[in-house]
Amino acid sequence: MRTPSLLLCLALAIAGASACSSTQSVGRQVDDSVITSKINAKFAADEDVRLRDVAVQTDEGVVTLTGRVEDLAEKSEAERLARQTEGVRSVRNLLSVGDRSDVGAER
Repeated sequence: MRTPSLLLCLALAIAGASACSSTQSVGRQVDDSVITSKINAKFAADEDVRLRDVAVQTDEGVVTLTGRVEDLAEKSEAERLARQTEGVRSVRNLLSVGDRSDVGAER
């Protein structure tokens, strides 16, 4: 019976250490999460373009957009929406343009 308890304690200690390993303050982490959530909400609400396949990551106010969009207009719209979000310091737009069948043609 002691082994499961010991394993549980060890797992909790490891989880706690990894959760505290960020160099950002808790407030900054929350701010980044709020920024990411706001951008995702804008993407979901935009009826003119399909931005549901775009991943958003925010680190200290720097937003990184990754994924694939259909055309340059969608890529520009994603960046515009992200830049217009309160708290965003800059945007790294790493979105690929075209459908996945274009990937083999690029080589």
